[in-house]
Amino acid sequence: MKFHIFVGLLYVLPLNYTSAAALERSGQSVHALFEKGNYAEVALLQVDPNISGQVQHQQNSTESDIQSFSAGNLVNHQHFIQAALKLQPHPQISVALLFDQPYFVDVDYQVGSTQSNELLFSETADIKFESRNITALIGYQPTPHWNLFTGLSYQSFSGDLKIGTQVDYTFFDYHAHFPKDHAWGWLAGLSYQIPEYAFNTAITYRSKIKHRTNASESIWGFPLEIAPQQATEIETPESVNLDFHTGLPAQNFLYGSLRWVNWQDFKIQPTQFSAIVKNQFNLIDYQKNQWSTRLGVAHQWSSKWITAVEGLWDTGAGNPASSLNPVDGYVGVGTGAVYHFNPKTFMIAGLHYLYFTKPEKTQPQSLITQISSFSSLEQRDAWVYHLKLAHRF
Repeated sequence: MKFHIFVGLLYVLPLNYTSAAALERSGQSVHALFEKGNYAEVALLQVDPNISGQVQHQQNSTESDIQSFSAGNLVNHQHFIQAALKLQPHPQISVALLFDQPYFVDVDYQVGSTQSNELLFSETADIKFESRNITALIGYQPTPHWNLFTGLSYQSFSGDLKIGTQVDYTFFDYHAHFPKDHAWGWLAGLSYQIPEYAFNTAITYRSKIKHRTNASESIWGFPLEIAPQQATEIETPESVNLDFHTGLPAQNFLYGSLRWVNWQDFKIQPTQFSAIVKNQFNLIDYQKNQWSTRLGVAHQWSSKWITAVEGLWDTGAGNPASSLNPVDGYVGVGTGAVYHFNPKTFMIAGLHYLYFTKPEKTQPQSLITQISSFSSLEQRDAWVYHLKLAHRF
C-alpha cells in the first residue's frame, strides 16, 4: 500500500477554531514536524457562527416597553491564519517554526429599551481577547520509528472588555483594558511511527504561559484607583495533545486526536476589580477542564485526490451561558479533500458544521456570568471553512 501522501490528511481542519470552550481557538498542533524532508504550509480559516440568546435580567425591566430580549448574533465572524516551516538538516535532526492564534474571542451585543426618550433597561457587552504564538521546535530521531522533540513558544496576549447593565435608571458600566504582553512557554513530546503502514502516534505537552500586564480599569468612564496598582497575572493554560493516524486496506485511512486543556486553573482578576469585590469572585474564570476529540476516515481515490469525513466532540469548560462563553462544547461533522498539483505541492480544503451544547444552569461564579448571562439560547451553530497550501522542497 502507498501511503506517502496521507500525512497531511489528519489536519484537514484544525480542531478548535470555534467558540466552544473558553478562549481557545487553536488545537496547537505540531504535525508539521512529522512531515518528511523540508516542508512549508500556510492555512486560512473562517468561522461563521450563529449564536444568539435571551438576556436573563428580564424581570428587572417590567416597566420598560422592550419587546424582545434577544441579544442577536453574539459572536462576530472570525478569520485566522496559521503557518509552519519544517527543515531536515540531518537525517536524525528536524527543526520547525510554527505560527498560530491559540486564544481569541470577539463578542459584541446591546439590548436596550426606552420610554419617553429615557433609557429604562440596557445590557451591553463588547469583549475581545487575542493572542499569537510562535513556536520553535527541534526533534531528534534516534531510530526511523522514534521522534523525541521539545521547543519554546513565544506568546502575545491582549484584551479589552466592556460590560454593563442598566435597571431602573441605575447603570453599571465597567471597562478593563489589558495591554499586549509577551511571555515564554515550553513544550515537549514524542512520537512513534511505522512509515510503511502510514502509522504515527504522538503525544505533546505544552506548559502554561504566565503573562503580566498593567491593566487599566474604569467605571462609568472614571479611572479606578481604589488599591495600589499591580500587574494583572494571566496564565494561558497547559495542555496535552494525543494524535494518531494509520493506513487501512483498500487505500483507506483512519485518524483521530484527543486534547485536554487545564481551564479550571485559569482566571483574570485585575487589581481594582479585585478590591471592589474583595476577591469574592473573579472577573473571568472557568469551572472545569476541557476535553475534545475527533475521529475520521479518509480514502485515496488516485495519486492526486484524497477525501475524508470526520466527527468532532468537545466538552466545553463548564460555565453558565455568558457573553464571553455563550456556548459550552459542541458536536460536529466535517468533510475535507486533498488535491496534489504535483508530487511536492498540494492543497487541503475543509468544511465543518458545529452544533453547540447549551451550558448548564449553575450558580454564576464570575462577574461576566452575573452581569451578562442568558436565560436561553435561540440559535447555536457555526460553519467553519479551511484552506491550506503546502509544499515539500
